Amino acid sequence: MQQRARMVAVLVVAAVICSAPRRGQADGRQENSASAARHQASGQFRFVDPGTNHPIIVWFCRTQSIGADTRIVFVMHGSESQTARQACDIASPYIQAHKVLVLAPQFAEEYYPGDAYMFGNMVDSGGRLLPRSAWAFRAIEELFDRVRAELGLSQSHYDIVGFSGGAQFVHRLALFAADPRFRRAVAASAGRYAMPSWASQFPYGLAGGPIDRRMLPAVFSRELVLLLGDQDVTDRERDAASAAQGKTRFARGLRFFATALDEAAALGVSLRWQLRLVPGVDHSAVAMVRAALDELDK
Repeated sequence: MQQRARMVAVLVVAAVICSAPRRGQADGRQENSASAARHQASGQFRFVDPGTNHPIIVWFCRTQSIGADTRIVFVMHGSESQTARQACDIASPYIQAHKVLVLAPQFAEEYYPGDAYMFGNMVDSGGRLLPRSAWAFRAIEELFDRVRAELGLSQSHYDIVGFSGGAQFVHRLALFAADPRFRRAVAASAGRYAMPSWASQFPYGLAGGPIDRRMLPAVFSRELVLLLGDQDVTDRERDAASAAQGKTRFARGLRFFATALDEAAALGVSLRWQLRLVPGVDHSAVAMVRAALDELDK
């Protein structure tokens, strides 16, 4: 009888443990802290986006010392979220030359399926606009605040670069986020764009989207660098809306910038965005991310 009672007690305890929410998941808390970057030069920590309660693994790396004046640089991965862990290897030459903390948040396909990450989690699977609180741009801003607070950093702005799918994220951040705090953003080798014009329907243009013409001058005043490899002319088959922007990534990027120039001229405002070409480079993550990081200090 006593043996049976003990068995029942063990099963009850096991059931309680299994049903309890795991830290960093159902209870929305972090599994560990960004302060890990104070004690180690590279690694990862878990951040929970308060807007969606989705967990985000953040890979980080830095120079040997960290202080209040350390800059934060986000490196946004491509369409495959697993590439986020490669960001520090690619960024190593830049890290060695600058006092920076590189953050590479990993927007996992489990929580950001299909185009969700590249479109900034602005729309659902049916193309309907989501509340701003769910947008992935907010996650970047929240993560910036969390890291600054936990590490005691004084910088009020961050830099951000993105390659391929990450460039889709970055240029949409520049277009649609409300008062983003980036100092400079670099979008390298995006596969498709939200054209800065009402001639195209959102999310491939501005028509039916969350901003109007009164907001565009402020958007054009942001420091966005469009970076294109001039040999990025081989591409996979695209959907009709993307293909309408041009036959290759290089062509679509040129059209994006030309559209911005035309729209700024029509509005009678200046365009602070810049176009930079990387000669002899195709769709190479290493070459383009390193070129994008170099653009932060020009």
